[in-house]
Formats: sequence, C-alpha cells, structure tokens
Amino acid sequence: MEIIKLPLGEIAPEESDCISIDKAPDGSFQLNTSALGACDTGDDAESTAVIGSQPYPSYDAAEAAGLAIAAEQCVSTVYIARETGMAGEG
Repeated sequence: MEIIKLPLGEIAPEESDCISIDKAPDGSFQLNTSALGACDTGDDAESTAVIGSQPYPSYDAAEAAGLAIAAEQCVSTVYIARETGMAGEG
C-alpha cells in the first residue's frame, strides 16, 4: 500500500481513499476514514467510512488504526491528512 502524507492542513483529493486525523481539545486524537473496498474486483465493491472515531491516546495510534482499516479494504494508495501543529507531522 502506498501511503501519501499530505502537507499539514491539506485535504485529500476527491474520490481518494483517505485518513484524516484531528487533535481534540483534550489532547486525544480522532480518526476519520474513507475507503472504497478494493478487495472485490467486481461491480459490487463497497465504500466504508469512519467519522468521529473513538478517541485515540496518540497520533501514532490513530494513524495505525486508519492504516489497518485501509489494509482491510485492500486499498492501494491512501492519503493521510493532518491538522497543523500535531504530533506525527513529519
């Protein structure tokens, strides 16, 4: 799977498989994902999304969860969007 970390504050292209990680005021991290299931090669592929996930204690934990979801959907390329000033921004 190709992982493309976007510049801070940039959003993923429309129609792309993406992970967005936001830092909450309490310091936890929230995950949003959008992925088109690529495991099925037929016309019945389904899109999955996570919006407003459970809070994660760290940026790395949220990113790992997002990448696991993308892998489960057999995504070939995933974009990671991040807020300015977050950990994991390198």
